[in-house]
Amino acid sequence: MVLTTKPSTDERIVTAAMSLFLRYSYSRVTVDDIVRELAMSKKTIYNHFPNKSAILLACIDSFVRTFRQQAEAILGNTELSLREKLSQYLRHIGLSFTRVSPEFMQDIRRSEPQAWERLCTYRRDVVLRHLSTLMDEGVAAGYIRDEASRHLAILAYIGAMEQLDDPDFVAQFPAAFVQSVPAQIQERADQLIKLLLY
Repeated sequence: MVLTTKPSTDERIVTAAMSLFLRYSYSRVTVDDIVRELAMSKKTIYNHFPNKSAILLACIDSFVRTFRQQAEAILGNTELSLREKLSQYLRHIGLSFTRVSPEFMQDIRRSEPQAWERLCTYRRDVVLRHLSTLMDEGVAAGYIRDEASRHLAILAYIGAMEQLDDPDFVAQFPAAFVQSVPAQIQERADQLIKLLLY
C-alpha cells in the first residue's frame, strides 16, 4: 500500500494561488479569489501568509524547488550522454516556463520588484550551476576546448535567454529580425544549444 502525504495548508494555498496567477495574471487576482478557489477562510490564509506578495514569493520558491529537483535528476542520470543531458535539460527549461506567459512575467516585473528580483536571481543562479556542471562534462569530453570557451558558452546562453524575455530589449531590433526568433522558450533553447555545441 502506497501512503500519500496530504498537502499542508501552505502547499494548498501556494498551488491554488499559482494556478490563479498563471490563469488571470498576478495583478488581477485578489486574496478573496484565492479564498473562493480553496473554500477557505481569509483568516486561515492570513494565518499562513501576511499578504498577497508573500504568497507570490512562496509560489516562486515552490516553482524553483520543483524545477531544481527535476533538473538534478536529469544531470545525475549516468545513462545519458552529454548531448542527451543538454537536450533533456533544455527541454525541461522549456516545459517549465511554457505555462508562464510573458504577460505574467511583465506583470511581476512591474508590480512586485522584490519577487521579480528573486525570480531573476533564482533563474540565473540555478541555471548557472546546472550549465556549469554540463560544461565541465563538455570540457572533459572534448566538446569545449578550454575554460574560457566554457565560461563564454554559459554567459552567452544565460544572457541570450534573459534578453529574449525582455520586450524592451527585443523592441530595439527590426520587426523582420525579431519575427525569425522562436516565440517558445523551448525552441529558443534548442537553437541556442545548437549554436553553442554543434
